[in-house]
Amino acid sequence: MARRLVFVCGDLHNLGDLKLLLQNLALSCGAGGLVRRWAALPPEIERQVAAAGGELIAGRRILGCARRCYGAEIVFGGGQLVRDNVSCAALFGLWLAVISARLGGGRLTTRGLGISRIRSAHHRFWWRRILGAAKTIHVRDTASTENLKALLPNKDCAVHADMVLLETGTGPAVEAPPRAQAWLVIAPCADGSEGRSFEGAATDAIVRAAVTALPGVHVVIACHDPRAHMDKAVAARLVSRWSDLKIGVHDGYDLEALFRLYRNAALVITNRLHALIFAILADAPVIAVDDGTAKVRSVADPFAVPVRARDDTGDARAQVQQALAYDRAARQSVREEMARRAAGNLTV
Repeated sequence: MARRLVFVCGDLHNLGDLKLLLQNLALSCGAGGLVRRWAALPPEIERQVAAAGGELIAGRRILGCARRCYGAEIVFGGGQLVRDNVSCAALFGLWLAVISARLGGGRLTTRGLGISRIRSAHHRFWWRRILGAAKTIHVRDTASTENLKALLPNKDCAVHADMVLLETGTGPAVEAPPRAQAWLVIAPCADGSEGRSFEGAATDAIVRAAVTALPGVHVVIACHDPRAHMDKAVAARLVSRWSDLKIGVHDGYDLEALFRLYRNAALVITNRLHALIFAILADAPVIAVDDGTAKVRSVADPFAVPVRARDDTGDARAQVQQALAYDRAARQSVREEMARRAAGNLTV
């Protein structure tokens, strides 16, 4: 008899994390599963989870959540879930859920984890107990491997690729040009806890060069996390910063609507990992802004995506032309190889 599945994912306000969850539910072969959430979610997110066969359960109800995890298989990931900015209450609740699962004969499995450097002693204490329950930790990149070694030096680790690269019919299917509309998609990521930001001279230069290279292009800022204090706040600042441009803002929670932007993108400019991957999956030209983290480079480098340092004040026309003239066949070959590697996350 198959074990009940309990999915522990990232913050579902973030459409990249929602995509990863819907992918996991698609991989359950119609069995669906419970989805642990910590914060309240918009109705549009709840609708998409339910349509995919997921049942949301409140992680804040720590004892009730642990009871529902008894004997279950807890699927942890994908996404950058192992971080210092998770509350100790959430970590205690996750640890209790894992204990409950194992007491009933269940287990903890991991898929495509992104692991940050854990500096807090309290967080190291809890993450060691939670991750120690898994037989093997499946990570998405070498940076996560190094961070896991610092956390659990003797833990078995398998390096694969980001789960988003595994094609399950829940992402932007590849669509060859010509495209129905010419969107210049700008997908910012600002994360104070990681020192990440998108605004600056490099982004200004890329946008100006792109608008010149693509006459008549429609400029749109894609909010992957549309909450008012997250990408929406960045979008408002960018609209003000580029006041001479006509800019639309996509700030809804419908994942398919977001995918349509990428499928019809003439160019994507981003420092966000999953925006970069969505562009690659949609076969759209893309240029990345290096904001000092290893996330973007882990995907940009193998796909030969041009990357511009955040403080680079020079002319961006050559990099924009490089992005527009990418080798489609070479990128498809890498995409197929990365999809094969991502499938390794499904091994136990």
